[in-house]
Amino acid sequence: MRQFFLGLLLGALSGGITYGGTSDGQMAAIIGLIVAILCWFGGVAAVIFFDD
Repeated sequence: MRQFFLGLLLGALSGGITYGGTSDGQMAAIIGLIVAILCWFGGVAAVIFFDD
């Protein structure tokens, strides 16, 4: 559950920074989703590959 909230937080943060820099809401939403999904899949991959 912690990984989920971390992904949401980082996705929102990166989307907000992108929106602040470009004023393009659609691109900011896409970047926020990409970052959130990569955080979630990164956590899943870490559990799969490094679980003893």
